[in-house]
Amino acid sequence: MSGYVTPKSTSYPAPRRTPASKAAAGSLWFALSILFANLLMTMVAAYTLGPGTTPSAGWVVAGVHLAIALALFSFALVFGVKGLRETATGAIRGRGLAIAGIVVAGVLLFFAFGGMVTEIEFAYLGGVAGLG
Repeated sequence: MSGYVTPKSTSYPAPRRTPASKAAAGSLWFALSILFANLLMTMVAAYTLGPGTTPSAGWVVAGVHLAIALALFSFALVFGVKGLRETATGAIRGRGLAIAGIVVAGVLLFFAFGGMVTEIEFAYLGGVAGLG
């Protein structure tokens, strides 16, 4: 029989896991919250920008949409940079989460700009009913 055999009375401690960066995870959560904010603001725009609304209403809805998306993006960026700094030495896990949080936040901010343009367009065309 080959291999190392230990006596039954010997116990070994569990291997230590390196801690994960909470800032890196926070970055990804803030980035994903941009997605939910985009969906929510799109529903608000579809409800408020109906026929008979003024173009200034579209600018207001688009401005609120952009302000929310930029605030969440800034939080994701700050937490992502903090997570990258924490994980630079390798003593703390989560570097991939920090990178993913920054990248996903940037991509979703791009979609927020697209939603903002659509909201302004709906206001000028008279809502969804004005498209047809």
